[in-house]
Amino acid sequence: MKKFFLFLAIVLTAAVLVYGQGFGFDGFGDGGFPGGGFPGGGIPGAAAPNKARDKANDLQDTMGGRIPLRFFNALNRAPVPGATIQIPNVGNFTTNQEGKITFPKIPDGNYTLVFSKEGFITTDVDFQVQLGNVVHNWFNVSPGISASSYRIVLEWGEKPADLDLHFEKTGGSGTYHISYLEMKRADDGNAILDRDDTTGYGPETITIGRIEPNAMYTCWVHDYTNRNDTNSNQLAQNGAIVRIYSNNRLLNTFSIPAGAKGTRWNVFKIERGNLTSVNTVVARQ
Repeated sequence: MKKFFLFLAIVLTAAVLVYGQGFGFDGFGDGGFPGGGFPGGGIPGAAAPNKARDKANDLQDTMGGRIPLRFFNALNRAPVPGATIQIPNVGNFTTNQEGKITFPKIPDGNYTLVFSKEGFITTDVDFQVQLGNVVHNWFNVSPGISASSYRIVLEWGEKPADLDLHFEKTGGSGTYHISYLEMKRADDGNAILDRDDTTGYGPETITIGRIEPNAMYTCWVHDYTNRNDTNSNQLAQNGAIVRIYSNNRLLNTFSIPAGAKGTRWNVFKIERGNLTSVNTVVARQ
């Protein structure tokens, strides 16, 4: 009996070590569509992110007089190495194995960088320097996607810890509601929650295979952390951003209205194939 428990302990220890090294499996959450063949490519789950470590390392850079920026794959939060980052009037940089660049501090103000790498969508990203620091210096970038497909990416700051991205379809060939709390994958296999995040920063990502012209689609974000306080303003305090991609390009970027109170951010809708901004924050209904 003692040998059996010893053997069991060894097996469990090995399993913990494997998990700790970040070995992933195709599936929902961080993995895209099982088996590939759909937007998202069936990418295996990335190693569990160590956000506290990255944050501490970035703080060291800041204290040393440099500005750090990090770039992650929006499907699984894996760092994106070897990407070219162009910042007008600042310089051109290449991300390291951590998906990171650093450069000497620059004057306060608003800047726009251009991210590019083969297999990913070239994307313009706005950022702001305040008191020599970038307030939100972690960015999530999308792999390429076809003309008929869409990808929605939500990112935010350290708090609230848990924001949920929702995408609802009504009409057409049927209805679905994609989110961590509802379904991670549509019954017809046409939409999936690629990644859920419950520890701040994101990303949360949803990929849609096809938009039906005779259906209505709505995208919204719920502050799950403060779900019992509909008067909370924490959702709007931390710079939440939603980006939507299709046809290998960034279609639109939505920034949450500053100072708004409420736990539901209605971001956009798609009706008759036309994407329209809503961009309002309300108490969750």
